[in-house]
Amino acid sequence: MSPVGFGPSDINNPRNVQWGMVPESFWLTKVLIFDFDWIAKEVSKAQHPMPDHEAISSSVAGLKETFRILRSFEIRLAMTSNLKLSMVIEQLSGWNLAEEFDCIRCAEELPSLKPSPDLHINVMETLGIRPFKAIALETAHEGVEAARHAGLFCITMTGSGLMADYELDSFTGEPIIFLLEKIDRVKRRQLEIN
Repeated sequence: MSPVGFGPSDINNPRNVQWGMVPESFWLTKVLIFDFDWIAKEVSKAQHPMPDHEAISSSVAGLKETFRILRSFEIRLAMTSNLKLSMVIEQLSGWNLAEEFDCIRCAEELPSLKPSPDLHINVMETLGIRPFKAIALETAHEGVEAARHAGLFCITMTGSGLMADYELDSFTGEPIIFLLEKIDRVKRRQLEIN
């Protein structure tokens, strides 16, 4: 378990590394690649049963806090979508989330859409990351296929019926570092098997 308040500067302390106090995910996962619909679903969870500005603001604040924690562990954020870039940026800006992503790749930027892996591969090339250092969070069959063809570990939402590597109720549902530690253990087992 990671101590409360543990951050990237603590990796410079050899005692923390030696004693296993640095989360394993600090080394393995460096980029989370979200499908636009994943973020839309996280925000819309606050809109049921009636759209409520306060509930949406709370949901967005939860995402922003999760993103802040991820950045403190030097984990970058990216997004892919089969939608047009202008539509994605407009919606993300409306939620005040557009600036949270280091890289966004959409429909008109590449010749092939999901299930082709081109969007994911382009994100990894842009950010200088190899597939085992990234996780794709997808909501549709085409996205899961694209992630698999790109060599990515893929997470879907619980109950989606999609065949992914891991299912998750909500990205903001549990402390993110503990979640990444669990996912990285699964990823490491898969790497050992392959």
